[in-house]
Amino acid sequence: MSEYKLSIIVPTFNLENKVTLTFNSIKSQTIKFEDIEVIFVDDNSTDNTLKIIAGFSQDFENVKVFKTDENSGFAGKPRNVGLEKSTGEYVLFLDGDDQLLVDSCEILLKNIKSDNCDIAIGAHINRYDNGILEHIPPLALGGREVFEKMDDMNLLNMTPAISAKLFKKEFLLKNNIRFVEGIPAQDLVFLEEALMNSKKVSVANNSYIYYRNINKKSVSYNITEKYLFGMIEAYAALFDLFEKFKIDYDIQEAIFKRHLGFFTNQILRAGNLNILSDDKIQEILNSESFNNLSGKEVFDKIQAVEYFKCMQNGDYEDAQKIIQSIDVDSITYLNLKDERRILIDKKVKTFKEHNTTLTEQNNILNNKLTKLQKDINSIETKTNDLTKENRYLKSENSNLKNELDEIKSKRLWKLLNRL
Repeated sequence: MSEYKLSIIVPTFNLENKVTLTFNSIKSQTIKFEDIEVIFVDDNSTDNTLKIIAGFSQDFENVKVFKTDENSGFAGKPRNVGLEKSTGEYVLFLDGDDQLLVDSCEILLKNIKSDNCDIAIGAHINRYDNGILEHIPPLALGGREVFEKMDDMNLLNMTPAISAKLFKKEFLLKNNIRFVEGIPAQDLVFLEEALMNSKKVSVANNSYIYYRNINKKSVSYNITEKYLFGMIEAYAALFDLFEKFKIDYDIQEAIFKRHLGFFTNQILRAGNLNILSDDKIQEILNSESFNNLSGKEVFDKIQAVEYFKCMQNGDYEDAQKIIQSIDVDSITYLNLKDERRILIDKKVKTFKEHNTTLTEQNNILNNKLTKLQKDINSIETKTNDLTKENRYLKSENSNLKNELDEIKSKRLWKLLNRL
């Protein structure tokens, strides 16, 4: 049996200004830090990241540092290395620029053990550059749920945010579940494969696990040719999994709406912001990879062929409208009793309106907090300037006093000489 309750695997690349905050959030957990195995896997950073995490390893024997042979471009390979090197009974994947909430490990461990599950899932908070916070629960509604049927739309269509999820390591090894390497969205494919192989999953909708820090330098904002081809590969792998596990086409349609809707938005951003030329985008969308994706059986079944035609013809906004027109009942808890489902349906609209109000109020408060912080910084700057000026004046006063004493001394000396 492992001496550690869980292993936290942290991939890093050029995070010298952020990785210490991430590490401190691990050290601050309500469970003993000595019970956590921390595994950093650096993806060939070119800044001081490796030096910083090596320092953590020197200070704490439960912190281990590894390095990939060459930069892989995405987090899949470092996560796989970390999983291979881990010795904990459970594993948690945390990005090197995010932070756990203080009781995250305690909550996930308690739920995965008490519910005897393969996976325990919690909520997370998106924290944007401008300080705005966005609360992201894994399910549209509900508190704590235990799923024993994996063909549930709400389970398979949840956000893939990997750091809000704890996995039983033996379960991952037994089913040979690994991250696809060299592509973005590898966390999506990993999660879906894990969910479809699991026997039982615990979801704590109101338990927040980590802050996901989002900035314009993140992968999802860096829309390169490699990124788009990687997304296409990830989606193809995802729909292959759905076919393998014979997932209902209604559920696949909901997944299609969500993820290819995101992909279409990225294509529009790439064109509108002149990140990629129209010719390059069309080259990608008429490639063998995209044709392979569009040829999946599911798209025939859900009447989505027209979407791919629009994309390949450059009619991106029409493709977006096709996705938006799909009517998906996202509140269908297949494992809940009928009367509870009816109650949920009645509360959906109220919940969404309430959530929107809370988000707006939260954003207002954060904007006020940002303004107050700026005011405090301004006052501190003025205080520092006044302190410096005060020191200068004191020094000048001392110099003037010395000069005055010297003048007085000379005058007294002259007077004594006259006498």
